[in-house]
Amino acid sequence: MKTIILIFHAFRDLIIRYLPTTIKRKGGFAFLVHPRNIPDVYRKYPFLKFLSQKKLEWFLHHFWPVVISEVEGMKDENDKLVKGWILTIPLIAKQMVSDRKLTLKKIIQAAKLAEKLGANIIGLGALTASLTKGGLDLKDKVNIGITTGRAYTTKNVIENSVKIAKELNIDLNKSTVAIVGAAGGIGSACAKILATKNNVKKFILIDLARKKNSVEKLIKEININKNDIDFKFSPVIKDIYPADIIIAATNTSEVVIGPNDIKSGAVIINDAVIINDAQPSDISPEIFEKRDDVLVIEGGIINTPGIKYHFNFGLANKEDIFCCLGETMALSHTNHDKDYAIGYLNLELIKDISKHISRLNFQMAKFQNPIEGEISKEKISKIRDIIINRQ
Repeated sequence: MKTIILIFHAFRDLIIRYLPTTIKRKGGFAFLVHPRNIPDVYRKYPFLKFLSQKKLEWFLHHFWPVVISEVEGMKDENDKLVKGWILTIPLIAKQMVSDRKLTLKKIIQAAKLAEKLGANIIGLGALTASLTKGGLDLKDKVNIGITTGRAYTTKNVIENSVKIAKELNIDLNKSTVAIVGAAGGIGSACAKILATKNNVKKFILIDLARKKNSVEKLIKEININKNDIDFKFSPVIKDIYPADIIIAATNTSEVVIGPNDIKSGAVIINDAVIINDAQPSDISPEIFEKRDDVLVIEGGIINTPGIKYHFNFGLANKEDIFCCLGETMALSHTNHDKDYAIGYLNLELIKDISKHISRLNFQMAKFQNPIEGEISKEKISKIRDIIINRQ
């Protein structure tokens, strides 16, 4: 029976995409995800296990975007319930990275489905943001607002950095902060805010050698307002070793931070959940196996009390979600229906999304990562002792 229902829903979603455009939007939001790997596909469609991996990938290539759950409990500013849908494109991460043209096609199809469902805005989750140039590739191709969640993610990464620094007795004014992916939207925004608002005076900015000019422009921009900051640019990941706090914010398809690249007592704030498969990861899983003297925190996670997602995000609490979904929901609270945080991140949007969030009960999630789950007080105490003894 479950198999029949899944097949029925899949064809229902295909038909919806071809229905006439709704005359008036119902309001609401959609959020786009994708399976990381083959096991993720099996969890949703267990009856596909009889297919070989090659045949399954062929099937996914020809399948279409579908609704995988409906979100309940979100309300707009008039206290009316807002409809929400979590959609998925049927490509695993490996397929998305290797065939970007097909990926864009599937994402556009998903946006069309969201539009026909009546959503005002769609949030791009996981690889769907980076593989569309932060949503820019979708402009003029869909009739629905688009956001990437980068404004809320940046806000939350900064807040995680400040909070954990306080708990570990790290003085940001006297510490070294490394930013991996410094030329990117989130990385550059974090550097600007930490330098101008949080008085960090020493940065190690890591990015590809070909992005050196972009990083130098970033440094000049910060130095207009703050000329007492020590910046070091490097394309070599091992140069993060002196850093006390490391913000990992890259879109690379390769693991970049290894267990030998960080000093004892270091804190890594990752801007997206670590994946051990083909999906890009900034952090090697070996760090968890070999380095119990460092702390890894997922900085892009928030808690949303009272909202039901009917979908397992793999986070520590069932009401924990990613900031990119949180941003989409916050915008739907005011029935926002225009493009938001797409392309290069405008810092004004961080102030703006903060106003949206203040109207809701969203809050920073407890410190966690997908390997260890919620980080214990004992682990935080251990890292604090390492830092104190080093001083």
